[in-house]
Amino acid sequence: MSRFLLLLFLIIGPLNLSAQRLTEYNEKGNEALSRNDLADAKMWFEEGVSFCDSYSIDKLTTIWIENEQFRIPMRSLMTKCLNCLNIKATENDTASIARLILYYEHGIGTPESPELANYWEEQLSKLSKPEEQLPALEKRLPSPKEKPTPLNLIIGYNFTPSAPYGITFGLLGKRWGGYLRLKSNMTFGKTTVDCNESGILNYTEGAYYKFDRERISRFGITGGLIVKILPWLSASVGVGYGERELQWHATAYSYSNNSLTTELWCENVTGSYKGIETDADAIVKVSKNFYFSVGCNSINLEFADLNAGIGLIF
Repeated sequence: MSRFLLLLFLIIGPLNLSAQRLTEYNEKGNEALSRNDLADAKMWFEEGVSFCDSYSIDKLTTIWIENEQFRIPMRSLMTKCLNCLNIKATENDTASIARLILYYEHGIGTPESPELANYWEEQLSKLSKPEEQLPALEKRLPSPKEKPTPLNLIIGYNFTPSAPYGITFGLLGKRWGGYLRLKSNMTFGKTTVDCNESGILNYTEGAYYKFDRERISRFGITGGLIVKILPWLSASVGVGYGERELQWHATAYSYSNNSLTTELWCENVTGSYKGIETDADAIVKVSKNFYFSVGCNSINLEFADLNAGIGLIF
């Protein structure tokens, strides 16, 4: 804060020297300011910038600070002021160096450059140790704020051997993010009874049956956290619900004439898993907008499968 106040003092201080003799263009500029004609004032003070007049530069800087709507049309003019300050700073003019620090810190006439601001601050500390402050002007110019890191949208295709159709949505910031994943094998058959390797459980029909084919119904939904480890490497862990249901088809035949009597699907309870699904992946960013991932997933820590994915980061 003390540096901020010092810089403002060094900018505004020279304006308060009542004994200073003003040139005609500076007098005209002050008259325009008194009637709040900023465009006319800017025109007169711009004439002073052609001579690197410190008073004109200070006035233009004040206009830029206090009138945000004038900043865009004043951009090239403030660049000229910056050039003058650079020339004066190389001649060890401490007031110009202080102004120059302000210009680089807040992007006046140039993109923000903390490195150049720090450099000139070091030069200023070597040349002088001013202690004056100007508390009344503390809020004339807000301190530069760190620009928020935008969130990156992640959209990808996810594959596992048991669920080849998967999609992942996510958001990733500077360090942390989150995701939601859906997966399935697009088989949603229903079963009417339970069975195992020994046969249909609690079977009471008056016919014999044979198991002749099988299918697997797979579904899962998980969500969790993403943490960025390196600019190109992130890791994700998630939890949700999943099921892998092994279904067997049975055809029943009459004992009397071996004719087909019924068909049914049963759930093989020893080969089916339902419950908490977890997954973990490593995400590798191979270009600005493309990534691939590898990992694994499990249901109740009993059934395990591999993950692989590709996608886009926006």
